[in-house]
Amino acid sequence: MNTSNDIPVLVSGLALDPTELLLAMRRRKWFILLMTLVCGLVVTGATMRQPKIYQARAQILIEPMLPKVLGEDVGIDDLKAQTRSELAFYNTQHKTMTSRAVVSDVLQRLRLDEDPSFLSARGLPTSSTRRQVEDALLSLVRVEPERHSRIVYLIVEDLDADRAALIANTFGQAYIDYSLEVRLENNRTASTWLDERVVEFQGQLEEHEKNLYHFKERNTLVSVSLEDRQNMTSASLSILNEKLLETKARLIGLRSRQKTIDELLAEGQSAVAIVQKLERNEVVTELRGSLEKLERERAELLVRYGPKHPVMVALEERRVRNQQSLESEVQLVLSGVKDEMAALENEERQLMKAMRDEKQKALELNSMGLEYSKLTRDLGTTKEMYESLLKRQTEASLSGLLKSNFVRWFERAEPKHTPVRPLVLRNAGFGFGIGLILGMVAIFASVILDNTVHNRADIEDLVGLPFLGIFPRILGEDSAGPASRDLFVLQNPKSGAAECARSVRTNLVFMATDKPLRKLLLTSARPGEGKTTTVAALGIAMAQAGNRVIILDTDLRKPRLHRAFGVSGEKGLTSILVGEEMEACIKSTELVSLHVLPCGPLAPNPAELLHSEKFHKLLAELDKRYDRILLDSPPIGVVTDAAILSKVADGTVFVVQASSTPKDAIRRSVRQLADVGANVLGVILNDFEIEGKGSGGYSDYYYYQYYRGYGEGDDDVQAKV
Repeated sequence: MNTSNDIPVLVSGLALDPTELLLAMRRRKWFILLMTLVCGLVVTGATMRQPKIYQARAQILIEPMLPKVLGEDVGIDDLKAQTRSELAFYNTQHKTMTSRAVVSDVLQRLRLDEDPSFLSARGLPTSSTRRQVEDALLSLVRVEPERHSRIVYLIVEDLDADRAALIANTFGQAYIDYSLEVRLENNRTASTWLDERVVEFQGQLEEHEKNLYHFKERNTLVSVSLEDRQNMTSASLSILNEKLLETKARLIGLRSRQKTIDELLAEGQSAVAIVQKLERNEVVTELRGSLEKLERERAELLVRYGPKHPVMVALEERRVRNQQSLESEVQLVLSGVKDEMAALENEERQLMKAMRDEKQKALELNSMGLEYSKLTRDLGTTKEMYESLLKRQTEASLSGLLKSNFVRWFERAEPKHTPVRPLVLRNAGFGFGIGLILGMVAIFASVILDNTVHNRADIEDLVGLPFLGIFPRILGEDSAGPASRDLFVLQNPKSGAAECARSVRTNLVFMATDKPLRKLLLTSARPGEGKTTTVAALGIAMAQAGNRVIILDTDLRKPRLHRAFGVSGEKGLTSILVGEEMEACIKSTELVSLHVLPCGPLAPNPAELLHSEKFHKLLAELDKRYDRILLDSPPIGVVTDAAILSKVADGTVFVVQASSTPKDAIRRSVRQLADVGANVLGVILNDFEIEGKGSGGYSDYYYYQYYRGYGEGDDDVQAKV
């Protein structure tokens, strides 16, 4: 299982333990150091071989407006308007500094096309065209504006420091002269154009003045202005409108009164009553009162006198005269309404005619006003343009005499004899950094692509089998030889490797509490994973615990057990199976309780021999003589011998070489054992690299470190199980 420090992370879809990566880097620290040194030295050497480049900087100040020595808006002051923005203006000037015209001027001043040193430095032959030399010169120049200021750097890089400063200053002066020449040429062009426009607009102004005068003369506007006439017409229209409204109102009232009178007459009412009721005329009222008084007086006298009495006759005459006067006055009143109504109707017609006349006059004045406004506007516009052109003409003439420019020197370039390239220290640091990164990336890739098992957690996660223990890598095995390596546990009983073997032995003993595991098969997925070394160490550990142990070399194709124990391999297992005596084939070792049965002569049919009845009888006989029988078999992933032997063994131990055995091979091999019903007891992790802490968990490392010094300093201490 992973410890609390083994925190896997997901890298590109792969589970990666950071501890595993750190350990891999520690194991391959010399590779990282070598890669760092190689890359750093290569880059440093390549940098030092590069030619030295010198840089010169000239500073030019660009202002978007000229000094206003002539007042407001002199000549080229409208550069913003011409370029639409200050940023566009500056960008244009930056392009102008390295324009073909400036480059050609610099080339002509310095005559670089005739300078062999310049041509050879740029890799150009002496027969190069002018265009090629200009392109080479242009490649040396760079324009960089300084932020938040109007200063622009002209940067030149060349193999010669003095020549770089000379080119930078010449470029700056050529640009200043070119911009001044362009400005003066623009002034000359503008002056010529302004002279032509002034003459043109002067003629137009005179023509517009004549047209306006003739218009006023035709329309009698010399003494009275058009505006005054329009005001008088407007006032007349207002007065006529008021009188017309008043007449219409009175006419409506009279018509209403006349209509009422006609309706009352039609109903049979007397004219006198109608007049007295509607008109309230004082004369009619007075005559009506006199008539009523005479009638009352007649009625009173009629009682006293007869109708023909002179008094009555005189009274009657007076009454008749009064009645006639009343009727005459009533008729006069009624006819007066009609006469007044007719007069108002006539007045209404006259007012409406006068209104029409005034409106027509107003329309004529408005039409005249449009023409007058057009003539006045044309005159004013032409006069304004003429005055503006006169002013611009004067300013352009004065500006042409003023040789002022919006570009000037801020600081000329000085030769600097310290090269700006190549930067040896920076490139060297970059090379060392790249080497370090490449080394780490290579190790990281190796860890990512690694498909082998490294520790206990890998094995348990992979196959789910019990972990029986580790067997460390024997240091110095190349010089000591295979035999010394196989017998390392026997020769170094107090070593950590011996304690690891005893730990595996203990785990196997405790796995079989009811029925001891007497026949044990050790196999692996591939050849060369240390089965013989492991079976020898395990056999030695069991023999040292007091067990009678025999190790059988059942690898009938490539046997190695006899070389591990230094015994003869002429007779062995195959010899017994073909009729030899068993005692003559079993070999003794340095341990009294440990014996070895080598393979013997190679057989053409190993699988058939292991399936034979004689082999089963041999195992039965050995089972009677020994407490433990260890079978060193060939890899199960290569041949089927191990699968056959697993059926006769009490248990099978799977040996895996740390950081070597692929996970797929382990899965296939364990699946093959499971398919034949083998009792797989667990896995031993062989060749575990202690000095580098393996490739994984610290728990295995500390386990080994604890037991590596077990018994040191105490010769009487011996671990036994």
